[in-house]
Amino acid sequence: MSLRLRLAACSAATLMLASAGAHAAVLFSGPASAPMATDQSYDVSFNGGSGGLANLSFVLDGFRSLDGQNFYEDDFTLSLNNVAILSGTFNLGGGGKDVVFFAPVGATVDNVSGNGTAITFAGGQANIATPLTLAAGTNTLTFGYTSRAASDGYAGFQALGDESWATQDVLVTSNGSVFAGDIPEPTSWALMLMGFGSLGAMLRRRRSIGLSAA
Repeated sequence: MSLRLRLAACSAATLMLASAGAHAAVLFSGPASAPMATDQSYDVSFNGGSGGLANLSFVLDGFRSLDGQNFYEDDFTLSLNNVAILSGTFNLGGGGKDVVFFAPVGATVDNVSGNGTAITFAGGQANIATPLTLAAGTNTLTFGYTSRAASDGYAGFQALGDESWATQDVLVTSNGSVFAGDIPEPTSWALMLMGFGSLGAMLRRRRSIGLSAA
């Protein structure tokens, strides 16, 4: 292969790689929520463009004695567009086991509190990440906590001063190319500059060959 063809191939490949990496987009970056009692939920809405696969990550905060699976159990549920997609119970200060009831394939739940099953009254945190399948246009995430009811043989609702919860660092991202106006990442800029540099070198060489032949 001639040098000219090799440079052209290199330039094309570099620009393709840069374009492929330039579409990572932050669709929603949510602020921390205020602490809430159990038996409450809240919504966040964002524009999902033309829809498709995305990723959600957030930190689930528990305060004082939010419980995992025990007599005082409190259950967390995440919904997307009114459909529950992830649910579990976690020891965030109140004791009990960590149990994920259901979640999408590829979801991760990491209780970083180190409480085990002990009652600490010191709260805790769980890092949660999950893939999403977004609808076109507006999408709504619903975060909610419920206390297992006394009528079902559990302790029932406990007040805000005893246990409460919140979220922080809510982030929805997409690696697709359907979201207009994405800003290339620094590595993508570097790749594009390399591609343009290769094209420039090829054009300069062609000009030099033409002048020599003249």
